Amino acid sequence: MVEPLSFGIFPLGLAGSADGVASGPPDDFEQVAAAAAELQGDGPPIMPRMYVNWTGPGSTEAMLRQVGEYAAFGLPWDMVLCYRDSSGSIAEWVSFVSAVVAGHGHELAAVQVTGEPNLAGMRFAADGAYPAVREALVSGVLGAAAAKRESGATAAIGFAVAPEVDPAASGFWAAVRDLGGSDFAAALDYAGIDMYPDVFGPRLGLDQLPAAVDWVLRTYRERDLAGAGIPATVPIRICENGWPTGPDRPARAQADVLETTLRTVHGLRAELNVTHWELFTLRDADSSKDGLFYNFGILRDDYSRKPAFDRLCALIAELGRPPAP
Repeated sequence: MVEPLSFGIFPLGLAGSADGVASGPPDDFEQVAAAAAELQGDGPPIMPRMYVNWTGPGSTEAMLRQVGEYAAFGLPWDMVLCYRDSSGSIAEWVSFVSAVVAGHGHELAAVQVTGEPNLAGMRFAADGAYPAVREALVSGVLGAAAAKRESGATAAIGFAVAPEVDPAASGFWAAVRDLGGSDFAAALDYAGIDMYPDVFGPRLGLDQLPAAVDWVLRTYRERDLAGAGIPATVPIRICENGWPTGPDRPARAQADVLETTLRTVHGLRAELNVTHWELFTLRDADSSKDGLFYNFGILRDDYSRKPAFDRLCALIAELGRPPAP
């Protein structure tokens, strides 16, 4: 029997963009918790996703403290360790990643090593803009896996990238293969992808969306991961997926896009070994602004609902449980 999808969500009102961090009114953690509980219903826990930005050796102490504060909440965090170091301090980065896994790998659900290391040019949103990022990915995953073995931690170790139309142009996957070889593949519990079809790239009709989702996941499995020597036994996780509302993006369409995407993912999960789907994001950064990055939420910044919230409650209840015998 094919397992149902597991679900996650980024719960805060922030988004990284090419120009900086999109933010707005402060988060109301009581409303965040209530909304997450409603999405979860009586099904398995929804995994909250969180990001910490390691900016070099001088940030290690503060970032370890931040991870520890999140872990103390007792939630099954998907913890993303972002590599934002302009000096390329790989040994210190690996020590930081290893310390997170050794210290909190029994409490965290997952530890993602780097965020979108193949995406250059977006310093506020992706790690690919920073020096030695490919070494940070490979060495960080190997260090995390070693710390997991030594400490008996249970957190899943992985990474997540952005889709690439022409990976040969960047040479990213060839570099990962050459740097990590079979040891890198063996160290992985999952390989993640952050996908936003109909957001970054050409606009798509709803009828075109299933084919676009299929293309993203299939090329990731059969071209990118296979080219890096990562076998089909390593599960794919969709670590970020969302669709912003705005002047030409109606709230009702957001619900339709997310449902179409999620049902397509659900239908491919057995063939392509897809296990998780995580939403970006719970609430808008600032609903008063029209910019793309301010309106990804399924709630507005005052926590009032968009149609997608109730739609996702129903979808999670339907798709997150095993089929009846």
